[in-house]
Amino acid sequence: MSTWIAQGQLALVNALIVFVVTFVPVVAWQYRRYGRPNAARLLGAFGLASYTTALLTYTWLPLPDRDTLDCTRAPIPQAVPGAFVGDIARALDRFGLPDALWSFTVLQVVLNVVLFVPWGVVVRQFLHRGLLVATLSGFGASVFIETAQLTGLFGIYPCAYRTFDVDDVLTNTLGALIGALIAPLLLAWMPHARDLAVQRHVPRPVTMVRRWLGMLADAFAFTVLSAVLSILTLVGALVLGVDTSGGIASLGWVGFAITVGIPWIVCFVVPPWGGYAASGGQYMVWLTPMWRDSAGELTHGTLVQRLVRAHVVPGPMLLTLVLDWWLKLDPWASLPWLVIAATAVVMVPFTRTFRSLSGVVTGCEVVDIRTVDDIPDEVIPPVLPTRDHPVI
Repeated sequence: MSTWIAQGQLALVNALIVFVVTFVPVVAWQYRRYGRPNAARLLGAFGLASYTTALLTYTWLPLPDRDTLDCTRAPIPQAVPGAFVGDIARALDRFGLPDALWSFTVLQVVLNVVLFVPWGVVVRQFLHRGLLVATLSGFGASVFIETAQLTGLFGIYPCAYRTFDVDDVLTNTLGALIGALIAPLLLAWMPHARDLAVQRHVPRPVTMVRRWLGMLADAFAFTVLSAVLSILTLVGALVLGVDTSGGIASLGWVGFAITVGIPWIVCFVVPPWGGYAASGGQYMVWLTPMWRDSAGELTHGTLVQRLVRAHVVPGPMLLTLVLDWWLKLDPWASLPWLVIAATAVVMVPFTRTFRSLSGVVTGCEVVDIRTVDDIPDEVIPPVLPTRDHPVI
């Protein structure tokens, strides 16, 4: 029992990590699909993160040390369907009621059923799939998990370190079926994704939360893209036989151009060049900065205005990164641009239309992109509510 509690604690920690890492992508998805985030479905996303991490924690973790794994003592697969029935009968005969109900034999079967009840609930009510799909997908997931246990995580380990049990597949599938049956009752309060998507094109007020989420999304996109390119570049360098003992710095300016320059262009040059003066983060939350002409009408501004606005805050960061790469500056050299970034964040609630530092410097205003008449359909494509819409 103590092992299960420890795994539960580990699952909760992993769930929090997964939710934090996926928070921005989930909010971005909801903004683009529903027009704004939905608290109930965000809670559902956290529940989904919690469940998937718990599922993998209880079935695969803890991972053994590969070098000390003793394959001569590898667990023997249990390939006889229904063997758990005899195990329960023997437990009842040995302990009697009600003590047998609390024996490891019975609890293991019950927990295998309970473990997949959320699967059926999620697939049936959160992902809006039918009873058959919810049940069969639970069966498929269980087979995948058990196969991983049988093959030592698909060959990562030289032998199995967890017991393959065909009865686990049966009880897991039963749990998925039970979850699918009770899903409409458990998640009756969860709004349907199709209903939320209908309101996608309704303009909404510009708020400081939307502005902060847009900023967070820009920082997230730049960081993730830089990290991915860094990993791919290092892998490619290793394949080509290039020395990468010093990390991405080993590649000099080539590494800098790939891991900083490309994300910079993608996140802060391409969006304003496109004509809507919006970074990826702003586009995510349906916001775009605009400028007033001599007649007081809002316009998209000139290319120079859009590029300058896009670099008011990121520009000092790029300059600092370039100088640090070139001159190996003291860590305190990053303080000026950090102050600029913090100032931009703090200024949001105190500026007109929540335009922040970049808006004040360039004289723009922030508006909901759905209020702009000349935005073409490819920027705001029509949404036809169907059963097959993505639903996170």
